[in-house]
Amino acid sequence: MSAHAARTVARNSAFNLVAQIAIKALSFLFTVYVVRDLGPEAYGTYAAIGAFGFLFIFIADLGLSPYGVREVARLRDQPDAPAKLADLHSDLLALRVLLSILAGGLTVGFGALTGRPELVLIALALNAVGLTLHGAQSASGTVLGGLERMGVGAGALVFSQLVFIAAGAFVLWNGWGYLGLIAANLLAITLSTIVVLRAAASVGWGSVSPARWLPLIRASLPFGIVTFALGLSYKFDTVLLELTRPAGETGLYNAAYNLVFTSAVLSNILNVALYPALARLSVTAPERLPGIYARALRYLWLLALPIAVGGAVLAGDLVPFLFDSDYTAGGAALRIVIWVVPLMYTSEFLGYVVLIGNQERRVARAVVISTALNVTLNLIIVPVFGFVGAAVTTVITEAVLVAQYVWLLRARLGALPLGQMLARPALAALGMGLLVAWLPAEWPVLLRVAAGVGLYGGLGLALGLITPDDWRFLRQLRQTKPQASELPTDPEINA
Repeated sequence: MSAHAARTVARNSAFNLVAQIAIKALSFLFTVYVVRDLGPEAYGTYAAIGAFGFLFIFIADLGLSPYGVREVARLRDQPDAPAKLADLHSDLLALRVLLSILAGGLTVGFGALTGRPELVLIALALNAVGLTLHGAQSASGTVLGGLERMGVGAGALVFSQLVFIAAGAFVLWNGWGYLGLIAANLLAITLSTIVVLRAAASVGWGSVSPARWLPLIRASLPFGIVTFALGLSYKFDTVLLELTRPAGETGLYNAAYNLVFTSAVLSNILNVALYPALARLSVTAPERLPGIYARALRYLWLLALPIAVGGAVLAGDLVPFLFDSDYTAGGAALRIVIWVVPLMYTSEFLGYVVLIGNQERRVARAVVISTALNVTLNLIIVPVFGFVGAAVTTVITEAVLVAQYVWLLRARLGALPLGQMLARPALAALGMGLLVAWLPAEWPVLLRVAAGVGLYGGLGLALGLITPDDWRFLRQLRQTKPQASELPTDPEINA
């Protein structure tokens, strides 16, 4: 991987990182406001409405987004790329809109079959309209992503979130509840879709040919199975809690689960930025991939382990601090489900590694196995143990998924010293956790968090978690002119 290519990834990561961290911080504060304002019961209903949609969202995509990114990344350097990209762009747009309409209709139908109240059905219908708009946005965003124009998607996301926060705050202030929030989200999706479609016009519009759709769907379907299985795995517990447990448990569980997905933004930024570049390198310079794998995994673990340890230690105080005393019981769920963070960081990255090797069917099989386990365990455990059982099931499911990916990639990962790469961040996170647990419970939560972060940083420097090679790598990425030098080899591969 040349320094120029490395800078492309870094630029994509950096822009997304700055934009998404800023907006995620603002969104997180808004989520805290939403959770507090609605209360456990209404917030649980709001979360369940979103979960109902996730059960069918795979139909709106069928894997076309990840497949499209990979294909655009591979087509972009071909002599006839402009015409092929324009045709692919048009076909993706037409397919995504039609599939989204079908998915939205199924979502509303499922809500009616399960006896949801009229207000919930109205909310599901509004979500269906938003899903159709998002299908159009995602089609153009897929092409832009494959061209590594991440700034457009990041900018649209920031814009959308800002609109949603402003409109959402207005509807909550006026007492319009979760239905008003869904309407605010629809407004945000509409405006961001316009932004992305206008940006993607530079790619051009080709012919729409239904004859090309079936081959597209066949090629993307393994990706779609992955999307469906992941959506089912992440949201089935919420739907089941809403249908089988006392009112309020869905809200308690999702308040804790939201903290997990908020922390997942860091992993998602890196993986989304790496994916198109790695897809190209798998063809042009496959010998460079092991070094990138090692570096990416090490950085992901550096971020994930302190989140998991600190969240587990502080769960009992963190949940009521953020969401008020009505959510205190949710601390038990957070103490368990927070351990999915390092597993989720790892599984997301390893899933992309399998995909760039054209082994999407193996990814689909692994995700389906994990999801089948998730659904089975939830059906057994959740009706009896409620949201705590859902938290345990989530961690078990993600661990099984990681184990499958490691087995599938054993030949590629065998040369990497995974134990050594994991040992030092784990030791630093353990030291941080012991300190936070030792600090007096009377201390403010934020003060204990700050103390833990400070100790983790100090231990990280002492243990050499960031090496001189990392600093050279970061300095290289800041260069403004392309250099002929190569991305430095990760030292831990040869350790």
